[in-house]
Amino acid sequence: MSDAWQRLVPKLEELSHLRAAGTLLSWDQAVLMPPKGAPARAGTLATIETIAHERLTDPELGDLIEALASDTTLDEGQAANVRVLKRDHFKALRLPPALVAELARARGVAYEAWTEARPASDFRILQPHLERLVSLKIEEADALGYEEERYDALLDHYEPGMTTRRVEELFGGLVEGLRPLVEDAIPPEAERPAWLEQPFEALQQDRLCRWLVSSIGFSFEGGRLDSSPHPFTSSIGPGDVRQTIRTQPNALLPSIYAALHETGHALYEQGIPDSFVGLPAGSAPSLGMHESQSRLWENLVGRRRSFTDFLLPHVKERFPAELGTVSPDEFHLGVNYPERTTIRIYADELTYNLHIAMRLEIELALFRNELDVADLPDAWDAGMEEHLGIRPRDDGDGVLQDVHWSMGLQGYFPTYTLGNIYSAAFYNKAEEELGGLDDDFHNGDVSRLLGWLREKIHSQAYLYQASELAEKVVGQQVSPEPLLEYLKEKYTSLT
Repeated sequence: MSDAWQRLVPKLEELSHLRAAGTLLSWDQAVLMPPKGAPARAGTLATIETIAHERLTDPELGDLIEALASDTTLDEGQAANVRVLKRDHFKALRLPPALVAELARARGVAYEAWTEARPASDFRILQPHLERLVSLKIEEADALGYEEERYDALLDHYEPGMTTRRVEELFGGLVEGLRPLVEDAIPPEAERPAWLEQPFEALQQDRLCRWLVSSIGFSFEGGRLDSSPHPFTSSIGPGDVRQTIRTQPNALLPSIYAALHETGHALYEQGIPDSFVGLPAGSAPSLGMHESQSRLWENLVGRRRSFTDFLLPHVKERFPAELGTVSPDEFHLGVNYPERTTIRIYADELTYNLHIAMRLEIELALFRNELDVADLPDAWDAGMEEHLGIRPRDDGDGVLQDVHWSMGLQGYFPTYTLGNIYSAAFYNKAEEELGGLDDDFHNGDVSRLLGWLREKIHSQAYLYQASELAEKVVGQQVSPEPLLEYLKEKYTSLT
């Protein structure tokens, strides 16, 4: 084994431990930490991120990376780790340590402001913190550098190799294809199925979700399921993958499909080989690729007729009074009921990507200096009316509904739609190679599909760039067409 590699391993382990500590503290902040702990937690996270940044920019680490970059004795996994580490190292070198620390502090404070602002439906509570955060993100993007525009540097955090130009091309074709489908499928006024909104006891919702995530392969020996204001999944380290959901007193489906969505993320993390976990290449190659797995389980599996037929008896078992008379047809329609909603996480598959397209337009305007943070509520409401034909009733249903901006995740939103595009292409390929998946789902058996995903995607970790991995799996460059065809077929049959 290479001497340089042996010297590199302890440094990788230390970086892994620092990142795990930061991830765990962030998870705790969202799930368990009392609100008054926010200022101290922001400082703690800033310290950890500063130390990690120092380790990542260590000149000795740079020397090892350069020595290993041309080492032909490395195996495929080692070479991938060096490639990813080199990318991270040179990006970190461009960021001043003071900026890294200030970003961590600003994120912590802004997140807590968001947890107060959203229930109060008052953007003014978040505004000064978000202004500071956006200013810092501009500094970050300019420090990192970019070829075409500032947003490229932010997008590259989550979609390495992707450009704003390419995202706008993909979104343009998708939105153009979605608009007529939305107009045909969603009448101006329609009555929602009555069973969708009624009291559903929170404890039973939680028990149902725990059964559901286990039934599709999530291991509770290597993970947790908790509650948080905004559902998310975190991988703390080997054998410790944590996901959260949120229950609502008068709705059942949001918790069910949040659980399926987050379990898609969690299955990916639990499927990465142990030999990679914690190393630079021990992750998904992009968040769009990660999102492809959550969207596949939530939508391509969870909302198809064969799966809803399997699911309904188990739901009725826990909510006999509420759903005892609901037929399989009614349940399937309710699960896929098309409607214009102001809330992204409750949007149907047909309108969901219009929510993301609107957010992309707003983010681009912010970082092209065409929009001020103070004007976000008005821009949000106007964008919602343009894309969805409706306006939010207040800031809580509008500009404050997502946690992402308060966490400094500008550049993140496009990954949701990229994930949807990947998911449809992957599911088509899985059905082509395996066949008979609907028969499996009728019986609650997802093992063949999960095995296929483990082999084709999860086990590959970050051996390849996302676009390269997708092309290897599908056999051609991925486009919006499979997603548009899937949505057209589904919503034509529903109406």
